[in-house]
Amino acid sequence: MRVTAVLALPLLLLSACADEPDPAAQAAANAELAERVRQVNDAPPRLSEIVPDAITYPDLEANDLVGGAQCAYAPGMSMGARVIARETDAYMNIGGEMVRFVADVGSRELPANTRTLYNSREYKLRLELEDVPPSSTAEGGTFNGTIWLYDPYDRVVFTGSGTVNCQG
Repeated sequence: MRVTAVLALPLLLLSACADEPDPAAQAAANAELAERVRQVNDAPPRLSEIVPDAITYPDLEANDLVGGAQCAYAPGMSMGARVIARETDAYMNIGGEMVRFVADVGSRELPANTRTLYNSREYKLRLELEDVPPSSTAEGGTFNGTIWLYDPYDRVVFTGSGTVNCQG
């Protein structure tokens, strides 16, 4: 019995060594697994659409937005402005909180010295006006316009078209 066990032991040890994976194959499998984990981690989160709230008069007062050269964007049939754009910044009410955007000075200039692009910590805002006469860049007026709000992954999370009132 002992002789059988002593003879069987080296055979068991050899068979255990044969089950070890090839180092090159193991490295390839690890690299593939690491790449899959990287893809999952780098994937953007689910897209969540944003519906901005109307900017109220208390919001205007609290953020010193009353008067001065600015454009108010009211998309759809709503009379409530969703964006107030000025020369250096723009504001939007997102989830009950006023979010400030800084003007991209390299972007095209619109009436009332506003810009087409504004950036915040979390979002990017793009504004467009239709049928703007060249002489109205520094002046005001009423135009048709569109708002695009982008998330950090450059995905559109809000878009709206409607009336834009600019005062210079």
